Amino acid sequence: MLFKKSIDIQIDENTIKKNRVPILIKDKQWKTIIGDSNNKTIQSLSKQLNDLIDEERTLEKNLKLLRQQKTKVMNKILHLSDLLNTKGQESVLSELEESREEINRINEAIDEMVENLLSYPKEIERVNFALLKETIVSVYKDITTDHNRLSTVDEEIKDLRERLGILRDEKDELEKRVEILYSLLHTIIGYKEMEKLDIRFLKE
Repeated sequence: MLFKKSIDIQIDENTIKKNRVPILIKDKQWKTIIGDSNNKTIQSLSKQLNDLIDEERTLEKNLKLLRQQKTKVMNKILHLSDLLNTKGQESVLSELEESREEINRINEAIDEMVENLLSYPKEIERVNFALLKETIVSVYKDITTDHNRLSTVDEEIKDLRERLGILRDEKDELEKRVEILYSLLHTIIGYKEMEKLDIRFLKE
């Protein structure tokens, strides 16, 4: 099995979406098998994906803080408006105007953040999909390498089995020959003389 170095992976994105492919760098199995890969493209895409997720999380956190700040300023405006309209305290006019300007700034910042956040899911999906394609190439390369090695190992095992069979046959023949030779001498010179000769000739 040969691995083609240059492969244009064609994957049906709609099918992938239906299968709900996870964010790979968060997937336990992917991290265990691929996470420490030396593949430069996988490393680069993983970093891009991680950076995007971190940026999205930071924006969401900042957006939450801005909305909390907006609520506080709105409550302040309501309080100052009440002082002005109900109690006629015109001294709050300046502070009220400043608060209204602050609300406008906060609203603009919120709108900008929301708009930025809208782009992240698609970008995360795009990079994750690119990482998936590179993962497929890497995995099939490893499968090919392992398959080729497996074929070699299978051949080596086959050769060893054949060699083992030959050695077993040789062992059986040698054992039979030793038994025949012993039997010959035992018949001719007897058991006691055989013991003496064994000590003399077969001493380890």
